[in-house]
Formats: sequence, structure tokens, C-alpha cells
Amino acid sequence: MEILLTSEQFVKSATNVSDNLSGKFLLPSVREAQEINLRQILGDCLLDKLKELVGDDSIYEAGNEAYADLLNHCQYYLAYKSIVDIIMKASYKIANAGLTKTSDDNVQNASFDEIVRNQSYYQAKADSHCLMLQQWILNNKQAFPELKACDCARIKSNLYSAATCGIWLGGARGKSR
Repeated sequence: MEILLTSEQFVKSATNVSDNLSGKFLLPSVREAQEINLRQILGDCLLDKLKELVGDDSIYEAGNEAYADLLNHCQYYLAYKSIVDIIMKASYKIANAGLTKTSDDNVQNASFDEIVRNQSYYQAKADSHCLMLQQWILNNKQAFPELKACDCARIKSNLYSAATCGIWLGGARGKSR
């Protein structure tokens, strides 16, 4: 059973995504934002624990307040990171004819440069929310034993670098702890 930590409705309500955008485009973007990007921030154990609590509807039970707060803090990051991914998916389609771009008499498609600029805009928003999420987790790390439980066997969470750009800024391994 697939467990998503945010919903299609939240992404549409928090961003300027059209209400008629197909879930066929949006859900894979949400899935990728969660399973690739959020996993790099939280690490395997903490993300898996969060998904477990959401999956069995125990996230809002007594004793899980820190996880419920974490879930709430993840929402805008997931929404904006999903938008970064969906911009290209909605702009271009891969079909039997190859890579296509649809056009309509009443709709003017954005140029490739405009698409890239919009992706950069939403990436900056996602990075901002990533930094706030990382700072919140660092301030509340004692509430999450999963942050230490997986250090040996799985990927470490990256709680120090939120920038996404064309140069390497040190990443998860660049910060000495």
C-alpha cells in the first residue's frame, strides 16, 4: 500500500496549480518529492516511521505529537518540490511520436526559458521550506530517535544543506559534526 504524506488537494491549494491538473502528472511528482527529496532530509528510518504512523492512522494519537508536527512541517516543502518536478512533466509529453508539446488556439505555451525560470522560482521556494524544515528538526531532534537509529545501515539525513544550485556547496558530507 502506497502512503503519501501530502495530498493532491493540499498541493493544489498551497500553490497556483490548476484544479483541473490531472493526478496522472501530479501524483508521480508528489511521490518523487517524498521518496527521493524528503528521504534525503529525514533519512530512511524517520521517513519510514512517519509513513507507518500515517498509514495506520496513529499519527495524531497521544505520544506522537512530535511526528504530527513533523508531518505538518513537511507539507509546504513537499508541495513546492512537487511543483518543481511537474512543470516539465506537464509541459512536454513522451508519446509514440517522441517528445511532444501540445498547443491550443486559446492557450499560449511557455517557452523553454520561461519553464526553466519557473522551475528555478519554485526550487527556491522549496529550498526555503527545506531550510525551515531542517532547522525545525535540528531544534527538535531529541524527539526523533530514528535520526540516530539508521546512521550505520542507511543514508544519514541531511540537516545542514538546503541549497539547490549548479555548484557543490558541501552537501551532507561537507559539514563536520
